[in-house]
Amino acid sequence: MSKIKKNLWRHVLQLGVIALIVGFIVKVFFGGKPADVEAYCPLGGLESLATFLNSNTLACSMSIVQIMIGIVLAIGVILFSKLFCGYVCPLGTITEWMSVLRKKMKIKYEIPMGSVADKVLRVFKYIILFWIFYMTITTSELFCKNFDPYYAMATGFRGEITAWMTVISMLLLFLGSLFINMFWCKYICPLGALSNIFKFTLTFAGLVVLSLIAGALGLSMPWVWLLGVACVVCYIFEIVYYESKVFPLLRITKDESTCTNCGACSRKCPQQIDVKSMKVVKHVDCTLCGECIASCPEKSLNINRRPGLRWVPVILVIVLFFLALWMSQHWELPTIDERWGNEAKIERLESFERDGMRTVKCFGSSKAFANKMRTVPGVYGVTTYVNRFAVVIHYDPSETTKEKVEESMFTPTKRKLNTPPANVEQLKIVTLEVDKLFDRMDITFLGNIIKEREGFYGIVSEYGCPVKVKLYMDVNKPIDKKELQGIVETRKFEMPVHGGGVKEIICNYELTSVSDQVDTIGRQEFLEYMFPKTSSAFKGNKDKYDTNVATAVYEMDYPGIDKPLIQRQLPYLGSFLSNNPGILAYETALRGDMSVIRITYVKDVLDDDKIWEYLQSPQWTIHFKDGSVKDMDPTLSFKQPGKTIDSAI
Repeated sequence: MSKIKKNLWRHVLQLGVIALIVGFIVKVFFGGKPADVEAYCPLGGLESLATFLNSNTLACSMSIVQIMIGIVLAIGVILFSKLFCGYVCPLGTITEWMSVLRKKMKIKYEIPMGSVADKVLRVFKYIILFWIFYMTITTSELFCKNFDPYYAMATGFRGEITAWMTVISMLLLFLGSLFINMFWCKYICPLGALSNIFKFTLTFAGLVVLSLIAGALGLSMPWVWLLGVACVVCYIFEIVYYESKVFPLLRITKDESTCTNCGACSRKCPQQIDVKSMKVVKHVDCTLCGECIASCPEKSLNINRRPGLRWVPVILVIVLFFLALWMSQHWELPTIDERWGNEAKIERLESFERDGMRTVKCFGSSKAFANKMRTVPGVYGVTTYVNRFAVVIHYDPSETTKEKVEESMFTPTKRKLNTPPANVEQLKIVTLEVDKLFDRMDITFLGNIIKEREGFYGIVSEYGCPVKVKLYMDVNKPIDKKELQGIVETRKFEMPVHGGGVKEIICNYELTSVSDQVDTIGRQEFLEYMFPKTSSAFKGNKDKYDTNVATAVYEMDYPGIDKPLIQRQLPYLGSFLSNNPGILAYETALRGDMSVIRITYVKDVLDDDKIWEYLQSPQWTIHFKDGSVKDMDPTLSFKQPGKTIDSAI
């Protein structure tokens, strides 16, 4: 207990982080949404920075906050030591606790420092580090999420994990550290390997300079291969010297005039460093945790020979964290930053920024947006900032105008909010002009706000400055401009999310005008207009049969097929149906109020029972655009069989 009191604030930081993770897990298992546990991940930030340096792109879900925390961690290691490892890292804390447990269980197996086994095992964290960065840089996705024990535990094992990788990493963390002291930190942790590279500061800086010189001479080296060379060189330095020479600047030092060589410092060191035999602790595993200082009965150990610096590491951890947050408010990096066209063209481009692009929310959607803009005449570049849903468009003013580019960016959207009651024969159409409503997700959000109000049935957006919004209302509902303004200018609402729960959405739309012109539309015409018809003909199947072959149409009721979640599954249905002999095409349609699926088939090959047997298949074979084929669980379920009708598609 006295040791804990002497090193109280370190244990407070460690327990605080563990308590937060436990809170995340409890929230998930009580039905909450997994927390954004990547928000302050330094390894993820450094991975994302490497991706940006390599290809001007950021890994999905990463922000400038994580990058700044990663940069500050690197600076902290270089100047002060591995403070994150010793004071904050939850995996380091768990590894340390497992060491205490192994003592309680009297597990005495040790791997002596400097032994052959110790030197061989130390290479694995460098291999894992290189593997993580290579996969992240080549995919622009944070590969470490596949097996990171922290990420798995903090998300309640419901994050983007790969099961077999996660199982192995959890075994290495808990069982490995139970039987071998500090096993995870010494031999497995990729952030530990990266921190050791930063400890060998002059070596790493020299490699960077050599890389830059080689680049200037036309022998450029990708960042990932620079890291590979650094991993090899620093691993060799680690197993040969076991210590850094110049950096970090803060060290544990011993006053030999008062030291009694009792050995308490060596026994209490979590890393099993032989502190008592050292005048200055330069060991590569030292995290400046202060446990040796706290254990010394003679107060012979200090930081840089100054007792007053005893509390500096804890203060530095807090200061560096808030420094990273402050820096993140004053600097940002784009998710993608692309230009196309010749250099002369690029030099005369003009730019404008459009915020509120909620559909541009990750690397994948950024690339999709850039590919769309490549088809727009006069546009020669796109920059995206997904954490604030902003895009910058670079265009040639001699070929197009800002207004034309904005119109090409806009996606007209229509959405049925509610089905009009059967006794409502006519609907009226009211046109609004709404500012700050540009992205198609805005229509989803505004539609969710409106659908809870009585008498509203549909919403359609059309390009304009401001955007034109058509509301389809009960013909008998009065047009109350004050009510419409209150609806449109709702600042936040809770939207149900897939899988349960709700998400708070912040809006800032502004109603600028309500048109005095009112149009009308019939109920059935409205339903047909709003219904998102889908159809696909299977040419490969058609080519197998004579053009005069007798066909029929199998029709099956499928309520709610117009819902976006179901619409996204229809391509899988089409791919599955195309693999079955005798099926020529399918479409979705309306029969009165009922949405239906219609399947065209060859009468001599299939009948109703056989088609229903197909639809009840436990596995679907799906052909993807990249040429791959995969068997997967059905994405749609069918409850009631249909029947053949007379009409054909």
